[in-house]
Amino acid sequence: MQINRVLKWLTAGTLLLALLLVNLSIFQKEQVLKKGNLVIMELAPVDPRSLMQGDYMALDYALARQLYQQLESQSQARLASTGEIVVELDEQHRAVDARLAQGEMLKPQEVLMKYHLANHALHIGTPSYFFQEGHAERFEKARYGEFRVGSDGTALLTYLLDAQGKRILP
Repeated sequence: MQINRVLKWLTAGTLLLALLLVNLSIFQKEQVLKKGNLVIMELAPVDPRSLMQGDYMALDYALARQLYQQLESQSQARLASTGEIVVELDEQHRAVDARLAQGEMLKPQEVLMKYHLANHALHIGTPSYFFQEGHAERFEKARYGEFRVGSDGTALLTYLLDAQGKRILP
């Protein structure tokens, strides 16, 4: 009888802790969406066979490719599998340059973003964009990704933009 009561309390406590952690994560992401820095990144061409797969679109970013090629050509010490980069923005919040973060103070037009390495590529931002079934044609015109970036470097993709910088809405 005593063991059953303890198990019930442990189960309830574990469930409560899990719900608390999930809600904390949701709250943190909502704060990034509300208060994060606006960053617009140019999309890079993706293998057409993987571009549209069902109800999502594979994404890659020109700045990430450029930075990875630059770092690879420098043949410096092995790049960490995860880390942070400093992204320089123009007046329209478009990403124009990037470098590895070295712990330096950021200038007003710079934003810190997290990266990770996978499959011989540097990934920043979101690798795919999910959309409603039947809307693939609309999103094929995407040329930019609009992000909100938190002070810790967490980047959340909010919209895809067309060549004129207009949001593509579902």
